[in-house]
Amino acid sequence: MPISVGELAPLDGMKRWAFLEKAQRLRLATALPGEPINLSPVWFVVIDDTVHIPLDPTVGDPGQTTTPDFRHIENIDAGGRVSALVDEGDEIANFRAVQLEGTAKAVTDPEIIELLLDLVAEKYFHLGHPHLEYYFSAGAVAARRWYRIVPERLDGWDMRELPQPPVQDFLSFPDHLGARS
Repeated sequence: MPISVGELAPLDGMKRWAFLEKAQRLRLATALPGEPINLSPVWFVVIDDTVHIPLDPTVGDPGQTTTPDFRHIENIDAGGRVSALVDEGDEIANFRAVQLEGTAKAVTDPEIIELLLDLVAEKYFHLGHPHLEYYFSAGAVAARRWYRIVPERLDGWDMRELPQPPVQDFLSFPDHLGARS
């Protein structure tokens, strides 16, 4: 019987949450039944083994230009499904990921939102960051919507856990790069 890569090289428990706390980008997908999937990268932070995402519906201009987050907010508020992927690595030997699937719930408690803002500041900004002032401005904070992802399925894998067999290649150089005297 086949097994999943999450069973072969699991990324779970404390290792999963340590990875998620440090990872920088979450790929968020939301959808309503029969509607197109909305997919975009978003920031995220973790509190008590729970992933929280800030969604900014507009870019803050006077015309209220919408962002991809606007569609996510519509989908989530209408009871739509949520899928998320956090991944890193660019080779099979260093690739790891966590996949979440379920729903999302709005976060409205001002104390929790304040904590989430502190975590975002610590994770994504530095002193003198060009967008620091705007991101934490009263208008942007008031328009921002926070959600916690409520996973019905959570899976993680870490290919770095698998032994990498040694490869013995015999490499030969092209004639024009041959031995020089």
